[in-house]
Amino acid sequence: MKRAVIEADSYAPVERVFEFIRDFENYEQYSKYVSDIRRVDDGDEDEDEGPEWEIDFNWWIVKYTARSKLMEVEENEYIEWQVTKDVDVVGRWEFEEVDDEHTKIRLHLWYDPKGASKANPLQYFPTKRLIQIAKPVGDRHAREVLRKVAAEVEGEPREVDYTIRPAEAEEGDELLAMFPEDKIDDSTSPG
Repeated sequence: MKRAVIEADSYAPVERVFEFIRDFENYEQYSKYVSDIRRVDDGDEDEDEGPEWEIDFNWWIVKYTARSKLMEVEENEYIEWQVTKDVDVVGRWEFEEVDDEHTKIRLHLWYDPKGASKANPLQYFPTKRLIQIAKPVGDRHAREVLRKVAAEVEGEPREVDYTIRPAEAEEGDELLAMFPEDKIDDSTSPG
């Protein structure tokens, strides 16, 4: 498993940012590529099991349903989740209160760098070519989602910048290949 951290800033109180990201069903409103989100399992609080969702993605001729489970939550500090279908991905949203109206957000990802090949619903279409086609869409989409989220959480739209810090850049890393090189900061390892 490889590790990367995606970082951005939100100019809103940590409580507001945390609650917004914790509501997984919000994601459908902000991504034009998410067509539906369904809670498929409520989990079991007595067994310390979180709920599970199916998320339908549609882009170009690609249609894919991801399944994600909430693993652990610490109010206003972190939200940990895991993809439970097809690919090996674990994520952890972390929230750092900089001041009353500024929150640093970090999304830690542990992933199989060849994961896109496992989830490619177009087995006849080479994953490498699919990534080349998707690359400009990935950055544009990330910026669009971050702009919409900023408008909702902060009260007005703005351009939001982000940085991806991989533990180590590797040839053939399909996750990193989805983003422009100027967004990847491999000069330091993730914190």
